[in-house]
Amino acid sequence: MDMEQVLVVPTKIIDDLVNGTDGIFPIDLEKLRDLIEKNAFFIDREIAENDETLHQLIPYVLMRQQGKFLLLRRTKKQQERRLHGKLSLGVGGHINLGDGDAPWRAFLKGMEREMHEEVNVEVLQLSYVGLLNDTSSPVSRVHVGLVYLAEVKFLGLNEPDMFDFWFMDLKEIEQRREELEGWSKLALDFLKKLMPN
Repeated sequence: MDMEQVLVVPTKIIDDLVNGTDGIFPIDLEKLRDLIEKNAFFIDREIAENDETLHQLIPYVLMRQQGKFLLLRRTKKQQERRLHGKLSLGVGGHINLGDGDAPWRAFLKGMEREMHEEVNVEVLQLSYVGLLNDTSSPVSRVHVGLVYLAEVKFLGLNEPDMFDFWFMDLKEIEQRREELEGWSKLALDFLKKLMPN
């Protein structure tokens, strides 16, 4: 069986952009795209998962319908055991070699694939938000998120046995803060600043 190849960038590039701090940073998309084009490459996922000198690039798409955000909870049937039972505000996943060989094109194609893999949505508008860095856990230290906000028409889950789902406003999500995975806490804090009401 072929090893899964994932898109990575050297950790140093991310650290230079965010000064080693955690959060979501509105880094200019053109600048980010250039850095990814010049520095990203594919490597075996098994190696990447255990190498903190590399960050796996993950599209992290926040989905909103009529002012409420999609919240997913991974069930025990979901592959990523480290995140079972946690609530997630973002949809996304790894970028694979099959998504394309040019890094930025592969990223965009992979994001499109990931958006529609887990959920059945019609994307009405998609806008880039920022770069998500989180050094709080072994999982997050080997991943970096490119956060997008999608206005969607939600048609259902493609894998209903893998996720439970809700649509909630930011106040409702805040009440479930302790159940959120790390990236979703950062996304919630960012959204609250973006949309204070």
